[in-house]
Amino acid sequence: MAVVLQNAILKSLTHKCLVPLVCVRAGLETSSVLEAARKGTRAKAEAKKKAAKKEAVKKEFIPYRERLEQRRTGIKSPRRVEDHLKTPIDDVWITKFYKWKVYEAAEAIAMHRESHHPTILNSFDSLITAKVELDISLDKKNRYLDRISNVIRLPYDFPLEHNRSILVLTQDIDMQQKARELGADLAVGTEIIKMVQSGEFSLQDFHHVLAHPDLLQDLLSIKGMLKRKFPNVKSGTAGEDLVPIIERFTLGVDYSYTKHKHDPSYALIEVPFGSFHLSDEQLKANLSTILQDIESHKSNRKSTDLITMVCLTARPSSESFKIDHKALLEESEDVKIAARA
Repeated sequence: MAVVLQNAILKSLTHKCLVPLVCVRAGLETSSVLEAARKGTRAKAEAKKKAAKKEAVKKEFIPYRERLEQRRTGIKSPRRVEDHLKTPIDDVWITKFYKWKVYEAAEAIAMHRESHHPTILNSFDSLITAKVELDISLDKKNRYLDRISNVIRLPYDFPLEHNRSILVLTQDIDMQQKARELGADLAVGTEIIKMVQSGEFSLQDFHHVLAHPDLLQDLLSIKGMLKRKFPNVKSGTAGEDLVPIIERFTLGVDYSYTKHKHDPSYALIEVPFGSFHLSDEQLKANLSTILQDIESHKSNRKSTDLITMVCLTARPSSESFKIDHKALLEESEDVKIAARA
């Protein structure tokens, strides 16, 4: 009878208290086993509670306009990824499901010329624009190119409206007159220093300041007011012969990159390189000059390509043709090498 009662007690303890029968038979104290069981259960419960607990995240206030912009862009990079897309083989296809077709520069220019013909859009005065996408990230993580901008004189000029105001500083009276004839808004000598210091004249009214090297030493007294506009030989805003420098800033095209809000490695440059009054070869030469100048901003701290894609557009048409910009750059480099030889 006693044996039956002992077995019943052990069965009850192992069932209700989860105490292993082996522990009891081995002579272990049931109190220590139960205590260990309780501690393990409490630890698991606390861990489960911590995992289930959600931290309250304070939502940052976003202005209404920024919310609309995020909704429109989806807070995604505008860079088109085509690794998973196939190349179209038919004459007609849905562009978002396939890779963009890549054209030669001359072919893309010719197609825009056809669409702007007087019998179609009748817009032969339109400018052809290059949309150049850039990857401005450097090899070091979270480091990017600071500025990519310039004013360059293209091989073939074309009518281009711009609002650049130019100040030319030189002591040569004849050069001052020549500068005004070339399109400079103002051409003066060292008297500009006293005018600026007395507050009679503001340098902020001018986009570019060009000067003869002889005046650079005198201009140091107002360097703080000029800031980045301070002329120097390296940037091409100062030189012995001011005529080509003035022509570059009055007749040349300017470009600068625009960074993307949500992708710090993405930047875009939109720059016109001609109108349809120029021949296809002249337009191609202008485009090549622009791409080479942009490529020259590539840092030695960057091992990947700076220019990732180039598309040609021409308003009022909404068509955009992707071109093989690498072939154009290589062709231009070959021409340079041949000319040196």
